[in-house]
Amino acid sequence: MADAARVLVIDDEVAICELIEAVAESAGFSAHSASTPADIERAVEGRFDLVVLDLSLGEVDGIEVMSRLGARHRGMPVILVSGADQSLLDTAGRIAEMHKLRVIGTFAKPFSLDVLRTAMLEWSQVSDQAHDPTGPRVVVGPDELLDSEFLHLVYQPKVSTVSGEVTGVEALVRWRHPTHGDVSPSVFVALIEEAGRTSELLDSVMAMASRDRLRYRALKSMPDVSVNISVLDLDDEELPRRAQRMLTEAAPADAWTFEVTETAPFTDAAPALSILTRLRLAGFRLAVDDFGTGTSNYERVLAAPFTELKIDRAMVGRLDIHASEPDPMVRSGVEVGHSLGLHVVAEGVETPDQFRMVRDIGCDAAQGYLISPPVAPVQIDAALDEWRRKFEFLG
Repeated sequence: MADAARVLVIDDEVAICELIEAVAESAGFSAHSASTPADIERAVEGRFDLVVLDLSLGEVDGIEVMSRLGARHRGMPVILVSGADQSLLDTAGRIAEMHKLRVIGTFAKPFSLDVLRTAMLEWSQVSDQAHDPTGPRVVVGPDELLDSEFLHLVYQPKVSTVSGEVTGVEALVRWRHPTHGDVSPSVFVALIEEAGRTSELLDSVMAMASRDRLRYRALKSMPDVSVNISVLDLDDEELPRRAQRMLTEAAPADAWTFEVTETAPFTDAAPALSILTRLRLAGFRLAVDDFGTGTSNYERVLAAPFTELKIDRAMVGRLDIHASEPDPMVRSGVEVGHSLGLHVVAEGVETPDQFRMVRDIGCDAAQGYLISPPVAPVQIDAALDEWRRKFEFLG
C-alpha cells in the first residue's frame, strides 16, 4: 500500500497552518507546515505532493516562493490562499502557471474548510499518489490515464450569435475510471503533461475524433470539429504529417480546427510558429484559446496564422447587463480579433443576458452551457434542437 500523499502548508500564521494541516489529515493526507522564513526555505527544498500556499507571508514574498517552487518542482500542484481579493488571486494563479506550477484552486480568506478539503480530494483522485477516501488506496499512472478503455470524447457546440445556427463543435477529452467515475480534465491532463506524454494524448484524441466523425451522422455533417493542442506539442516536427494522416480520412483539413491551449508555459516561440504555420499550410484552421487570460497575449495572436480567437469564459463573466458600457477588455479583445480578420467566439456563455451581450459587442459565435453542455455524439442533434427552441426566445 502506498504512503499517504504529502501536503506542505506554507503560511506565516501558525494557527492557520495547524487548521489546514488538520483538514489535510482528515482527508487522508500526511501534512506538514512551514511558517518562518527559515522553515519555508528548508521546506521548499523537500519532498511533497501538494502545496497550500498563502501569498502574504510577512517577511517572505509569496510570489518569490512560487518562483522557487516552480524552479525546483516543475508541475507541482498548488492551492493558493490569500486575504487579498479574488482578482489578485486570479493574477497570482496565472503567475504560478508561468512558473510551471499547476494551480488546482484559489481561495480568498476566509474560505470554507469543506471546499478546501474537496479540492484536495479531487486532486488526489488521479494523482500518482492518489487516495480513494471511500476504500483502498489506488495508484493511477500515465499508462492508465492514456488507456483507451478510460478515454472518450464529448462535444460542445458553437453557434452563430446572429442566426443561431451551429458553426462547429469542440471535442473535449474525458477520463472515466470504472470505480472513481469522471475525473476533472484539469487534473488528468496536467498529470499527462508532467509525464511528458501529451503527444500520445493528442494522437488518441485525433484518432477518436476521426472515428466519431466517420461513425456519427451529426458529426459527419458538422462544418467544423476542433481539438485542443497543448503548447508542449508545438515542437513536434511530425505533428502536421500525423494530423493530415489521421484527420483527413474523416473530413477535409479545412473542416478541422486546432485550439492552442496553454495549460503549460509557452517557451520557445520559433518552433511553435513553424508547426502552426505548417498546419495552416496543410489546410487546418487554428484558434487561439482562452484569450484574455494573460498567457494568450496580443503578440502571439499577431505572430501566428490563427483563424479564430476565443474570448475566455472569465472575460465573458465580467460582462454586466447593468453597466452603461461593455467591459473594455472584452470589447478590445473582439476588436483585436476582427482587425486581424479572425472569427471571434465567446466561451462560457451561460445566460440569455450573456448571449445578448456578446452578440451586441460583436462576437461572431458563442459557446457555453446556455447553448449546450458537452454531450456524447448521439446527443448532439437533440442538444441543437433544444438550443433552437431557446434561440427563438432570445430576440
